[in-house]
Amino acid sequence: MVDAPRIIIADGHELMRESLSLLLDREDSVDVVAAIADGPSALAAVSENRPDAIVVDIGLPKINGIEVSNKIRESLPEAGIVLISSHDRAKYMKEFLKDDSAGKAYLLKATLNSTRDLIRTIQDVCVGRTVLDPTMVSKLTTSTNVRVGSELKGLTNRELQVIALMAKAHSNRAIAEILYIQPRTVEHPISSILAKLGFNADGEFHGRVHAVLTYLDATGPLPLQAHELNKVEAEEQPAPTPFSDRLNGTSTFSGFQQKAA
Repeated sequence: MVDAPRIIIADGHELMRESLSLLLDREDSVDVVAAIADGPSALAAVSENRPDAIVVDIGLPKINGIEVSNKIRESLPEAGIVLISSHDRAKYMKEFLKDDSAGKAYLLKATLNSTRDLIRTIQDVCVGRTVLDPTMVSKLTTSTNVRVGSELKGLTNRELQVIALMAKAHSNRAIAEILYIQPRTVEHPISSILAKLGFNADGEFHGRVHAVLTYLDATGPLPLQAHELNKVEAEEQPAPTPFSDRLNGTSTFSGFQQKAA
């Protein structure tokens, strides 16, 4: 793993961009090489600096954060990408992760409480892990309706209960407590879920994340196309949440992580 990942920050909000840059610059565990205000400039900076990771706001001006992320993955596939969003809609996350989820993180501004959280996420994506904000995932899994023809139609009721709890970032022990079963008993439905969905049970972390994405795709709205995101962002651009205002708060982040395959 890279000891001090070289990173680029791309955020259209000056306060957020400068706060992140200042706070991360104080840490020895990361090296901020550029702080960028819009999509085209972010792509140029990535081409010039070839960073280990980029922290990008989903509402980046001119070219939105999801499109920028896709272009970075094409030009510099080894770079980790941390997408920071104000939106808890499944379609944004799925659009971001749909082709390749390895080395990507989707975080919500509302639950990102400390530099330690962000640095840990940067380090995770640099080694190919996937990190999903558990608060957002929990909100996305309130629906129990499975679409006709979904891959989930082959799961039993118990397996559907388990995968829904997996999608809320619950551990095996937590799932067992909720369902009033023994922790070891949880392993069987999880293995069955991964097998039925075509994921290798040997790579459990990898399989769990993709099983969750399959669940979200089957129970939530369809992914938003990239060209639609620009319109939505223009219509509902939220006020930035000052990152520095929460530095002294207690972290609530406990990301759902995927180890590299």
